[in-house]
Amino acid sequence: MGAERLFLTLLTAGLLVLPIQVQAKPRGKHVVKEKVGQQYYLRACAPCHGPGKIGGNMATQSEWKALLSEHAKELAELHEGERNTTAVIDYLRGPRFEKEHDRLLKFLQEFANDSESIPTCY
Repeated sequence: MGAERLFLTLLTAGLLVLPIQVQAKPRGKHVVKEKVGQQYYLRACAPCHGPGKIGGNMATQSEWKALLSEHAKELAELHEGERNTTAVIDYLRGPRFEKEHDRLLKFLQEFANDSESIPTCY
C-alpha cells in the first residue's frame, strides 16, 4: 500500500509540472477576424438578419460569393418585395457597397455554414 501511494503521489506531482503542449480553442464568443466587414454587416444587414454569426450562417462560402457577385444583383432581387428592404437594396446597388464588398464578403464567409466558425449557440 505504501508503494502504491508513493507512485500515485509522484505521478500526480509529475503531471502538475509537465508543460501543457495542447492549447484549447477559446470557447464562447468567436473572435471575429474580419472586423471591418463586421461593421459593414452590422450597419446594413443586422437590423433584419441579426448578429453576423446568424446572418453569415444563412449560406455557404461559395453561395455568399455568388450572392454578392455582379453588384449583388441576386441578393438585391431576393430582398425585393419584402418589408423594410428599400434601404438594403439601395445599399447593394450603390457605390458604398462597391467599396465595402470585399470586406463584407470576407466577414460573411467567415461565418458561412460551411466555414470553421459555424456558430453553435446564439
